[in-house]
Amino acid sequence: MRRREFISALGGAAVAWPLAARAQQPAVIAVLGSGAADASASFTQIILMTEGMRELGLIQGRDYAFETRWADSNSSRFPVLAQELVARQPRMVVVSTILAAKAVKDLTKTLPIVMSGLNDPVAAGLIASLAHPGGNITGVSTMAEDFLLKLVGLLRQTLPDVRKIAVLTNPTNPSHRPMLDTLAREAAKDGVGIATIGMASSADLDTAFAVLSREHAGALLVLNDASLGALVNDIVARALLQSVPTAGSNFGLAQVGALLAYSRDPRDSYRSVARYLKKILDGADPASLPVEQPTKFQLSINLKTARTLSITIPPALLATADEVIE
Repeated sequence: MRRREFISALGGAAVAWPLAARAQQPAVIAVLGSGAADASASFTQIILMTEGMRELGLIQGRDYAFETRWADSNSSRFPVLAQELVARQPRMVVVSTILAAKAVKDLTKTLPIVMSGLNDPVAAGLIASLAHPGGNITGVSTMAEDFLLKLVGLLRQTLPDVRKIAVLTNPTNPSHRPMLDTLAREAAKDGVGIATIGMASSADLDTAFAVLSREHAGALLVLNDASLGALVNDIVARALLQSVPTAGSNFGLAQVGALLAYSRDPRDSYRSVARYLKKILDGADPASLPVEQPTKFQLSINLKTARTLSITIPPALLATADEVIE
């Protein structure tokens, strides 16, 4: 089955399930996503959440049904899409970005909102603390700041002569400004300059890569962001055309040609999301569910890209990789 057909089937399972076979309607779980419905990141999110729910004994179409809306990497669509989902009266809403969470929270203070990996939700004002969220939002956060510094170290280890790193950031993501500040401070200690390139949607691709060309950076670092994550195929392909190695912590980055990726383990992360969904379906109050941070990480190295760009991966680094793409 093709990816688009599969996702459509998932989203429509509640309609397709025979009425006679259901003693009650499956619980509606809304998903407010950042990318396109048929983007690899969107596909991965739905598949892994479905697998996680199955491991907990919950079956799509019988026990629950996903109702999805995708913003196509355009954050200005979140308020309208959030209204559509809330109108469906779901049991909860799954979000993957700060702006998506805020769009839902602006509409309701009681509907549970489950984060599937948000950068610093405390600083964003979404929750009171990781241990005691205190409202209608809980779920999984990232450790994006730690990933960022780890990635810079990996790039420096792989490309010791690089003196400038371009950083692709989403200007609409409020978590990126403090990350950039931290990155600039740390990079300056090693005499490395930072060139910031903003890209909020696919409409900004041409401008962003024109800036990259002018900056003559030795590497491109993609900040953790769901909208940027939905565009990784285009981002990596364009960087390769300019012979610029890419690194980041978005899921699937190395698989589409980035040199390095260091990220949460996606299966482990979405298993955690599924546990939150089940707990809330069972009646748990999100205010009492502590927010989880990642516990499993993976380093992916793309040797095909390294050969294409004539980059030698240090043997010590290669030996620590969880995934090597030939």
